Amino acid sequence: MKRWFPLGLIALGVVLAAVAFLRSPSEEDRIRERLVQLEGAVRIDEGERNPLVRHGRVRKEFAEIFTGEATARVEELGARVRGRDELTAAATKAVGLYQSADVSFDDVEIQIDPAGMVAEVIATATVTGARHGQPARRDERPVTLRLEKVDDDWKIIAATVEPRRQPGDDGP
Repeated sequence: MKRWFPLGLIALGVVLAAVAFLRSPSEEDRIRERLVQLEGAVRIDEGERNPLVRHGRVRKEFAEIFTGEATARVEELGARVRGRDELTAAATKAVGLYQSADVSFDDVEIQIDPAGMVAEVIATATVTGARHGQPARRDERPVTLRLEKVDDDWKIIAATVEPRRQPGDDGP
């Protein structure tokens, strides 16, 4: 009986390791979690009026979401935004324009390179927001995000928000 005890412990260890492996999130799940974190980071609610408080919160979130050298191209921002600090500043300024804003990513397609170190996300970003003194408005835009695995975490290295399509525009 005593000689089966170590074998039983080994078997139990193998079973527990297999369960832990099967329950761990896939790389796609981890990327989707990063998108949810981005949605929360850029959200503007009516209670967040102080730009300094917003800047601190966004800066902390963006440190987890973006690489330090991340870039973004958004038509409304004009030139390409370079670096996490500029991204944080742009997100902080939005509180001056919007009373409230929510972003959600839909129709998400994730492609991970065979080495598992780089990914591309193609999605539709839906922004629902109200500028100060105006009713809420909804806008949908195609978005492309490039992510890189840094210290076993997925971080965004580039974001492109396509321009708003005009009525009758069939796109590319």
